[in-house]
Amino acid sequence: MKFLAISTNTKDVSPFIEAEFQRVNALRAAGTITGGWVKADFSGAILVLECADAAEATAVLGTLPIAINDAAAVVLTQVIDLDSAGPSVA
Repeated sequence: MKFLAISTNTKDVSPFIEAEFQRVNALRAAGTITGGWVKADFSGAILVLECADAAEATAVLGTLPIAINDAAAVVLTQVIDLDSAGPSVA
């Protein structure tokens, strides 16, 4: 299942950035994070996760240093691709 995680920083995240990128890169290498962006104003990030369910996605997000240090609020939403969601055209 794919999940979209949108975070908004709630405090200064600069002390956690190096460790955050290390963890994100490890999750990318494992195939758990399949896409990611930093908001242009650096107020948070958007991640795409591939997980078995929402509980796993939540657990994965909980391993990120910014989450461990309670420095961001995250909204997690399960998503499906447009081809799966749209009407079939014969």
